[in-house]
Parts: sequence; structure tokens; C-alpha cells
Amino acid sequence: NHHLAVQVKGKSLMAWLLRSTIGSLNTSSDTQLEMTNVVCLPQPRGMTRQQYMGSCRPLAVLVLLCLAQVYMYRLRRTIAAFYFPKREKSRVLYLYNKLLQQRQSFVRRQRKRIAQQARTGGLGTSLLEWCCRCCPCLRRWMRRSCTVCGTPETPRDQVCPAPTCGALYCRPCW
Repeated sequence: NHHLAVQVKGKSLMAWLLRSTIGSLNTSSDTQLEMTNVVCLPQPRGMTRQQYMGSCRPLAVLVLLCLAQVYMYRLRRTIAAFYFPKREKSRVLYLYNKLLQQRQSFVRRQRKRIAQQARTGGLGTSLLEWCCRCCPCLRRWMRRSCTVCGTPETPRDQVCPAPTCGALYCRPCW
């Protein structure tokens, strides 16, 4: 049900003109309109084996190219190392020094972090930890972790030999 009504009030010439022209727009209509898009929808069908292969081949080629790219970079570096051995030596030295620097930086950061934990009391031995150290059967209720990396305690872990410290370290961090 649609109803459109325009009312123009006033007694001027312009009001009379608008009433006479727009007055014909005042309409009322009852319409029953039903729309559907079933005609526009695609009709679904299953894909054939050929269509599956056609859609999977480009993906397989992309995966192979990604894997081959790594080996192409290695081959390129090997060829360049053959023709420019001095540059390869300087490259290897640079990477080695960078690796050493990263390791030293990691060790310094961990030392600072552990020292800060010790200052704030995070590494202090609580009564429960002391009991667990004295009686190993209590350890199953209290799980400790490595001070550096946070891995759970194993029987091969090392405890700091300082009597006041008691920090736990796993094998790789020790």
C-alpha cells in the first residue's frame, strides 16, 4: 500500500501554481509485488576430475617454485663463491661475526633479566621450594622451570651452585 500526498498551503500565485501541478502527484495505490532472483542464480554442478586438476596444477607449480627458489639462491651463491672467493670469505666472516654478536647480546640480555629478577626477589627460595629441594618426592606438586628459557624442570637440569641463589637451568642454557 503506497500513499503519496503533497500539501501546499498559502494564497499566493506561486502556491496556486504548485497546487495545480503537484496536486496530480497525490496518489494512492495497492500493489502486490513479488520479486525473486532464482533465475539469476547459477545452477551448481560438481567439478570433474579434469577441472580439479586444472585448478590444482597452478598451485602445485607455485609450491614447487617456492621450494626451488631457495635452492636457486644457494646455487647462485655457490657460483658467485667460485668466481669471487675473496668476497665469499668476507661474506662468511660477516655472517659469523653477526652470529657471535647476536649470541653475546642474548647472553647479556639474559644476565640482566636474571639479575633484575634476583633484585626484585623473583629468584628467592620460598619455603615450598626449600622443602622440594630437601625432599625430592614433593617435586611432583611443584613444577619449576628454567630461569633463562622457561622450559619445565627435568632430572638433568642444573641448580645454581651458589647457596643463596637456587636458580634452575636446563642443559642448553647451563
